[in-house]
Amino acid sequence: MVIYGDYHTHTIYSSGKHNKKHATGTILENAMYAKQKGLNEVAITEHGFSHKLYGLQRKNLAKMREEIEEAKRKTGINILLGIEANIISSEGDVDLTEEDIKQLDLIIVGFHSFARAKSIKEFFKFFLPNLLGLKRKKDYERNTLALLKAMDKYPIDIISHPGINMPMYFDKVALHAKKTNTMLELNGKRIAYKPKDIEVIKEICPKLIISSDAHSAKRVGDIKKPINFAIKYSVSNEQIANMGKKIYFKNYKQN
Repeated sequence: MVIYGDYHTHTIYSSGKHNKKHATGTILENAMYAKQKGLNEVAITEHGFSHKLYGLQRKNLAKMREEIEEAKRKTGINILLGIEANIISSEGDVDLTEEDIKQLDLIIVGFHSFARAKSIKEFFKFFLPNLLGLKRKKDYERNTLALLKAMDKYPIDIISHPGINMPMYFDKVALHAKKTNTMLELNGKRIAYKPKDIEVIKEICPKLIISSDAHSAKRVGDIKKPINFAIKYSVSNEQIANMGKKIYFKNYKQN
């Protein structure tokens, strides 16, 4: 199995691991490893602005675009500027403005424990139950509705690591993902799909995407975990959006 591109990688602009001697974790290094591993494209998708520990600073978006253009010239592979945004409320709000979206080529959205809630009310209503690991019916319903609303409000391309720290009714999420042309991630570090979720994947057939979620340059293109998952559960290659073919992202103006 060969993927066309790795569309979930981080650099030193958020949580990429930076070795000062070898400068691993820069945009150029991510691109160089992507090329070394035979990929045609790589996306730089830093943690969203509201992430309290590793969030990207808005002022760096323009600088990142400049570095991407330089790295494209040096490596010859296509590089996209994206973000792994945070869902910050039960109403499906994410930490992106309209101006942010205009600057991005693709948008990943997920729930992250260290993000800032939209408000104190949303911290107690949405964040705290997930932080405490509660799995009551109302937690499943609230989380599911938040994701459905997010997919309706924003041009989201990928839901990152579905089910991690955010229990949901996966069948409803998968149906809406298919309706809104949103891909569900097979993450290179963590996959939380349960047996019943795998049945839903095969029955509903939402588009999936394989990505590394690399936090260091050498892990770009490291997709052993999702590949093994796909083989083990006989997931069709046709269902995996980046399996040997280019993806046309919703917000990418240069295709």
